[in-house]
Amino acid sequence: MRSDRFIFTGVVFIVLAIILFKTDALDSIITPFTHVFLMGSSEGKDVIFFTLMGTMFILAPLFGDGGSLNRLMTLDKNTYLYAAAILVAITYTAGLLVEIVIRMGMGVSPFTTFMALNPPASTSIIHSHVFKASMSPLTSIIIPPSSGIHTGTSLAGYIPGFVLPWLVFTVISIYILGLLSAGDRRDFHVVIVIFAIVSTIIGIIDGGLFSTPALVGLSGILGMSALRVPFSPWNLKIPAMIIASLIVLRVALGMLGSVPEYYEVTVIEPRGDLNLQGLPVVSAEGTGDRVILRLPPGQNEMDVLDELTSRLEGRCDGFFMTWNFFSFFREG
Repeated sequence: MRSDRFIFTGVVFIVLAIILFKTDALDSIITPFTHVFLMGSSEGKDVIFFTLMGTMFILAPLFGDGGSLNRLMTLDKNTYLYAAAILVAITYTAGLLVEIVIRMGMGVSPFTTFMALNPPASTSIIHSHVFKASMSPLTSIIIPPSSGIHTGTSLAGYIPGFVLPWLVFTVISIYILGLLSAGDRRDFHVVIVIFAIVSTIIGIIDGGLFSTPALVGLSGILGMSALRVPFSPWNLKIPAMIIASLIVLRVALGMLGSVPEYYEVTVIEPRGDLNLQGLPVVSAEGTGDRVILRLPPGQNEMDVLDELTSRLEGRCDGFFMTWNFFSFFREG
């Protein structure tokens, strides 16, 4: 029976989530698999993925034909996916606006990566962690610092207060809409809907609109809502165009927002020696509660971020750094 298969699969996924959370025994097996669609898969993402997948597999039969909650489905199954897609779009847009507001308040360009320190946690409009950081007062209760799971606690102080309530409302609503949409679909289609909903929730929490989980999730939600009988590839034309447009926009933002001539680093609330010895600083200017550095563009952007994070940890509250999209194509 469908319910038996789904419940068994759900229980297996939840057991996997518990094992991943408690031990490292399966990390080397699971992480390479989930890395494909969770982008830079970490233990935290894996635990969320298998927990949400497991609970949705267990609950989905209740919303199917003959299920005790099937009577709640008063609308067409695709209507619930449309509603989820609209809510997702609003939430992703809100995340982008929060990123911009943070930078406006600090007087820096929106095309920068913000690295909050103590402990390090980064965010940008291309890969946003504002929603994850807003959850940190809750997640820190159940996730010990020794777990190695990054919760974005150092970013939390920069996130507006409305973000957490909105996140809770959004995640719960999308979860329920996904279950309602699963309803009387074929088993394989139910699996796709559940996978898409879970990927989308992970994309909201960790990565934002342009992240791999977000694009994978939106592909599933839009694709399933566009399916018609009999199937035609043309059904997927609009979903494909939307996802392609987001990919192009992400690349365009990276390119147009780059400053290839130098890296400008705005250090917030510096304390004492910034440990810049040996760093090829082109210029340094102190202005009130910040120090503005300019570094040569010779290194890969991620290498510069890592080195600055290592040097500045414990010596300031954080820093903003401009992008250099083209550095990723530089040899060495």
